Amino acid sequence: MRQFRWMRSHIVVSFIAISLFAVLLLPAYTIFYLQPSFGQFITSNTERYAVNLANHFGALFFPSRRPLAPEAVNGTVAAQLSRLQDEFHLVKIKVFSPDGTVIYSSDKKETGTVNTHPYFRQTVARGGVFTKVVKKNKISMEGQKMPVDVIETYVPIMRGGRFMGAFEIYCDITAQRRRLDALVHQGRNVAVAISMVLMAAAIGAAWHAHRSLLAKHRAEKALQQANDELEQRVQQRTTALENLNTTLKEEIDKRKEIQARNEQLICELTEALKKVKTLSGLLPICSSCQQIRDSEGNWRKVDEYIQRRTDAEFTHGICPACAKKLYPDLYASMEADGSRDRAR
Repeated sequence: MRQFRWMRSHIVVSFIAISLFAVLLLPAYTIFYLQPSFGQFITSNTERYAVNLANHFGALFFPSRRPLAPEAVNGTVAAQLSRLQDEFHLVKIKVFSPDGTVIYSSDKKETGTVNTHPYFRQTVARGGVFTKVVKKNKISMEGQKMPVDVIETYVPIMRGGRFMGAFEIYCDITAQRRRLDALVHQGRNVAVAISMVLMAAAIGAAWHAHRSLLAKHRAEKALQQANDELEQRVQQRTTALENLNTTLKEEIDKRKEIQARNEQLICELTEALKKVKTLSGLLPICSSCQQIRDSEGNWRKVDEYIQRRTDAEFTHGICPACAKKLYPDLYASMEADGSRDRAR
């Protein structure tokens, strides 16, 4: 029971933990992955846009293979660059000579200054594009506070593999950033709503699982109790049947023993009957001579009749009454001898 409660609590806690993880994961995914990815996408697109503009401006205004110098930017070129800046909604345009000197800037105060930062020498002067995102009211790479969100991109002008100079183009990305923030905010709200729905569903599923497990545990407990009762009844019934079987076996053994004795007695009686012949029924006997009439109508002496129907044998003698009657002298002599023997 304790193990079941622990398992049940563990499942509920796991569901809640997963729900909280989902609630935190989706907004975190939006903030730490989607928003930087969208920002990087805007930066990459703006960078390509600035590179295309710089290449177009370079081919249009500086087609020669000579390094850029201050005299290359005359009044006509400056006017056209200013016009193109307005047409393409650029915040600022700069043109650098190979040594980093600003030979044109839409901000005239910067003309003639020199860019001595390492990124210009190590990246731009070697033919690489360098880009930086500067947020509103932040300082640019050249120490100026930006009134809007911009991307400043340094694009080298290469002729025959040689560095001829560079463009620096400031693109306003305030509108894109605003739309991006709105999309991110909306996505974050949607993610939070989805996470809350998932959390509610997970908690509901956890509660349902908890109730299902509890009902299952109760059913298993009732089934186990029923099985125990059934097993106990079966055991009792088995014991009673075993006792009854033992009693029946003893009774059968006793009856077999009695039957054996009866069979033995019957055998003995049968053997005895084989040796014994009995007389039964009414025997017609003569009242004068004492002869008996048999079933064939013949009259026979008693001893002959009995010998014919039994295994008895007769020995002949004489009784005192007959001896006195038939042999009076012999009887008197025998009686006298008997008296003397008794007197002695």
